[in-house]
Amino acid sequence: MITEIEVDGIGTMRHLNAFQMHRALRIADKQNRAIAMAAFGIGLTVLQFKKLSADQQRQIWDAHNRLIAPNACAPNNPATEQVPRPPRAWERLPEAQKVHYGRQLLKVKASLPRGHFRRWVEDNSGITYSQAQRYMSAAKGAVAA
Repeated sequence: MITEIEVDGIGTMRHLNAFQMHRALRIADKQNRAIAMAAFGIGLTVLQFKKLSADQQRQIWDAHNRLIAPNACAPNNPATEQVPRPPRAWERLPEAQKVHYGRQLLKVKASLPRGHFRRWVEDNSGITYSQAQRYMSAAKGAVAA
């Protein structure tokens, strides 16, 4: 998430705080109100902003637009595989999905020390232990068949 942008020779553009936002929204003239959103973010008044050269104003507007863009506010999550959510207790699953979950649970069970699997299921999986047993037995049945 972008929180500030350095504008060369002028200052640092930051998000408006509550006081600055309140002041900007109270400006009656709509053109000055829009200018205030960008000017206050860099620490200038509307009059100071208007005295800047057109190039400097353009730099401030560009920084303001980059700062408030929707993708600037989104968290930076790397593109990873979509992790499927665990099935809910009342949810009926197709046999293939039960087998899939069962195989995953069997791998986890094999990696844990003896006696730790039940606690792991209850704490980490989001399903009940009896559901886990049913899924693992479906996976074992699919292997035998």
